[in-house]
Amino acid sequence: MISSIKMNSLEMVFGIRKEVERIMGKWVEQLNSRQILGILYGVCAMSLVLTAIGAWFVRDGLVSSSELSTLRWIWMIGLVMFISAILLIGRPLIKRMAAQNENMRAKHDELEHVLEASKQNETKLQYRNELIEVLASKESLFDYSSVIEKIVLLTEAEFGALLLIKDGEISSVVPKEMTEEQQESLKTKSLLLKRVMISKLPAASSKKVAEDLHEFPYYIYETVIPIMDPSDDQMIGCLYLARYDEQFDASEKSELNAFASQLAISLLRMQLYRQMQQDRKETAQLINSVREAILYLNYEEESIVGNRAFIRMFNDLPFNYCGYEKLADVEIDVEQLAERVDQREQFIRYVEHVFDRKPPEDGLFISLDQGDCFIQVYAESIYRDGKLHGTMLVLRDVTAETEIDRMKSELVSTVSHELRTPLSSIYGFTELMLERDLKESRRELYLKTIHDEAKRLSFLVSDFLDLQKMEAGKQTFEWEQVDLYELARDSITFYQETTDHHHIHLDADSTQDFTIEADLEGMRQLLGNLLSNAVKYSPDGGNVLVSLERLEDQVVMKVRDNGIGIPSSALPNLFGKFYRVDNSDRRKIGGTGLGLAICKEIAKAHEGHLHVESVYGEGSTFICELPTSKEVVHQ
Repeated sequence: MISSIKMNSLEMVFGIRKEVERIMGKWVEQLNSRQILGILYGVCAMSLVLTAIGAWFVRDGLVSSSELSTLRWIWMIGLVMFISAILLIGRPLIKRMAAQNENMRAKHDELEHVLEASKQNETKLQYRNELIEVLASKESLFDYSSVIEKIVLLTEAEFGALLLIKDGEISSVVPKEMTEEQQESLKTKSLLLKRVMISKLPAASSKKVAEDLHEFPYYIYETVIPIMDPSDDQMIGCLYLARYDEQFDASEKSELNAFASQLAISLLRMQLYRQMQQDRKETAQLINSVREAILYLNYEEESIVGNRAFIRMFNDLPFNYCGYEKLADVEIDVEQLAERVDQREQFIRYVEHVFDRKPPEDGLFISLDQGDCFIQVYAESIYRDGKLHGTMLVLRDVTAETEIDRMKSELVSTVSHELRTPLSSIYGFTELMLERDLKESRRELYLKTIHDEAKRLSFLVSDFLDLQKMEAGKQTFEWEQVDLYELARDSITFYQETTDHHHIHLDADSTQDFTIEADLEGMRQLLGNLLSNAVKYSPDGGNVLVSLERLEDQVVMKVRDNGIGIPSSALPNLFGKFYRVDNSDRRKIGGTGLGLAICKEIAKAHEGHLHVESVYGEGSTFICELPTSKEVVHQ
């Protein structure tokens, strides 16, 4: 019974202690740290006071039994107060501090987690900003590798690719961390990609992958986002991404859709830019194919470009030629540009008006290199939004047209002179024979004159018709073996009979073979025209030399005279139809201007070459180089 009483007493004591601890703990929880420390400091101070009181009692060393008993109680009370303060206030304080420490540790861990997430978000934000900058940059129009690289980094994918689609087919693949085999498999075998291309909707899949390198199979998660053209709802590309162990969540897919929209705009920019580049190339090709020389002055960009014809016409100017698909950048110095122009001052004033943004409405007719080339110049203004944007200066080569006009004038002059004179003679003599009774000798003389003038007309018409046939390729030749030595001797004998003031000689080695494959009548006409001109244009007489020389597979025939010669300015046009050198000495000499043109065509038909060397006032040498056979020409 006593033991049970003791047990109950102990239980009561422990219960009271727990209750006291609970009350004290609750009371301590309501206090802040400063108050708790104040209580502890107060208890300690009270203990020190009690200890000091006890020490005061025994200051002289003599202590009675009652004093000793009192002193013991004082010390006991101080000790109980100190122990009670430690137990009742210190333990809850220590628990509280431990709880606060644990709470602070949890908050620290939470802050570290937030900081790590913030860093990750900052990194993603940086990647996103870089992606936006790349999409907006000009470089993305040519290289999308940096685009797919940023998207792979942003989504933490293992690999990915940007697939460009044209006319429903994959035109190209821009990969990131993908092998050639993976790219080919993606293009030809991926059912996920085919499903997206058909449905035009985003899709995702997962598949188990087993490899010899890995002990256990693993999963790869793929997603394909279509890139749509917002204008016609056509698919222009796909975004393919793949990674291990973790699927793409809804927020990532939403972000990828946003990227796909930005990519669509970038791809459309690329298509538009390429189309503009192609249009610019086609425009440059078109302008470069024009035969007129074109110089374009862009007032806004302060640039000057020219086409190929301009570069060929003024090839002494500094320029940067970049091929047929681009116009050449030209540095223009008006003074240098006008160096070759015969009408220098007029041309400079005209071009300066163009540079001053006051393009003249009228054109300008100029010539280059002392009349060697004739140019028609005109300016066309280019407007944009009602504002003068530039001026196109066009220099049209009208040398051929000018030559045609000259030939027409020569034809009229020749016809008026060469036809009117014999016709007047024929008309006059026939009128005399009809109206008068003439003696037989006089009648015979008139008939001979009429015959000669009619023959002259016949030769003129024949020459003109023969030349027309030759130029049209309709003249027929009878090819045979022609000995130029024999032909030259016969022609010299014939023309020597027509003049007493000239001495015609032949210079040739009779032991050499001067036989060629040619048309006999054509060769006779060629040599005859050259001899006739040599005699005609040596009005004071003199020597005429015909020389023959055999050089391997060709024969060179020369006709040299000591006549009035040909000015150097007339040499380029000498073999043109109806061309007559414009000077008083030659105007006194008759002629149609067709003889040399016929000689040129005959030499050309025989695959030969006819040219002239002349010194004005000293004489001329006509040189005709003829192949010995057609086989030589073909070889």
